[in-house]
Amino acid sequence: MKNIGFIGLGNMGKGMAINLSKNNYVINGFDLNSEVFNELKKYNINQMKNLKELTENSDLIITMLPDGKAVLKVWDEILTYAKSSQILIDCSTIDVKTSLTVQKNAQKINIDTLDAPVSGGVIGADEGTLTFMIGGNKETLNNVIDLFDIMGKKSIHCGTYGAGQSAKICNNMLLASTMIAVGESFELGKNLGLDLHKLFEVLSTSSGSCWAINTYCPVKGVGPKSPSDNNYSGGFSTALMHKDLGLAVDAINQTKSKNYFGLKTFSKYDNLVKTGKGHFDFSNVINE
Repeated sequence: MKNIGFIGLGNMGKGMAINLSKNNYVINGFDLNSEVFNELKKYNINQMKNLKELTENSDLIITMLPDGKAVLKVWDEILTYAKSSQILIDCSTIDVKTSLTVQKNAQKINIDTLDAPVSGGVIGADEGTLTFMIGGNKETLNNVIDLFDIMGKKSIHCGTYGAGQSAKICNNMLLASTMIAVGESFELGKNLGLDLHKLFEVLSTSSGSCWAINTYCPVKGVGPKSPSDNNYSGGFSTALMHKDLGLAVDAINQTKSKNYFGLKTFSKYDNLVKTGKGHFDFSNVINE
């Protein structure tokens, strides 16, 4: 299984595809923005003219798309050309209902599928250190685990189809809420006259330690380099976090879960998007 089709070569998909190519997989790529291939061609990633050509020349297809609507449209087209020997993996973050729908459609024609959304951001995609949250058949996962090992540092089989998406929704709700709390902690520390570098040293090595501090500190010039050091550009956009939180809110309402902080967090990101700040990295929320 050396011919991999990769659909969606934006900030996340690009790094994932490059890492596979560096490990001697043949990558057949497709993206609506053909300009991405100006850079990708040097990594031996083939530009396919359309989804038909990509599907017919790939043993396995990975999609990394912006939302459920895009996944539904792309998978519907793929399935008109797909063969029963192929495997389809969706690494997008979408609602569970759509994920189950597209996978059931594939399984009707005997195509194995996995939902495998990721955590780790653009840095993780580029460095091959993503965490994959995977839903689907364990045997299917075992057959392609080498791919996940190249693209990430950890792959967790969360359960049956749709379980990966469910886990991702929970993860991003926690991350978004945590980022707000991290910002408030640094704001209080600043107002108390603390050296923020010393505060970082304390928080990153004590009970307040978390990914939003250790890896993605939202305060400029503090901790490892992150989007805050680049005026909150790049990284994972506020608009995308807002989308993911919207999925969480839908799940909260459907399951009648008690999620006060999750709903408050969504409200804050909703306001950022509505005031034209959706293009900034999501850690920019600490400045509001």
